[in-house]
Amino acid sequence: MNVLTVVEWPAEVLKTKSKDVASFDEQLRQFVASMHATMDAAGGIGLAANQVGMATRVITIRIPWVEEDSGTEKREWWHDKRFTFVNPVIEKKSGRIRWQEGCLSFPEIFDFVDRAAEISVRALDEHGKEFQISANGLMSVCLQHEIDHIDGIVFIDRMSRLKSSLIRKKMMRRGTFDGDEASEI
Repeated sequence: MNVLTVVEWPAEVLKTKSKDVASFDEQLRQFVASMHATMDAAGGIGLAANQVGMATRVITIRIPWVEEDSGTEKREWWHDKRFTFVNPVIEKKSGRIRWQEGCLSFPEIFDFVDRAAEISVRALDEHGKEFQISANGLMSVCLQHEIDHIDGIVFIDRMSRLKSSLIRKKMMRRGTFDGDEASEI
């Protein structure tokens, strides 16, 4: 497994609606392993395939349990587990939650985003086996954030125009960008 390069906004691939995965082969499994390695190396809790230049409907998630944060959130069944979601679909949403989000494609940018508090997601794993999960709290937020990515939506698109504009300007001042090419598995 390789650590891949995370593309930063405004790379065109981040604005691209990703295509469904049709082939559940060894190439896909190697790509998923590389996505998990990349997410870990970058210190992220979620990663979408288009964040590493692949316009494919694949996301990885691993949310560690941090004892110091235990006052804000209780330990859930999904803490410290690795998840791969291929062709994920949100089937149900309920409630509202406001959570401070960050994004590997927007280094050092954090702000609050409103999301559904609880969701139900149907997806396939990297072997093509279907599963469904219900998520709340940070897992719900992370899933919605990453599914937005593969739909070509970045988290600043969920903010007010003013906040979004300020973040866009800050990112543009960061310099040149790579990773404008989107590819598929």
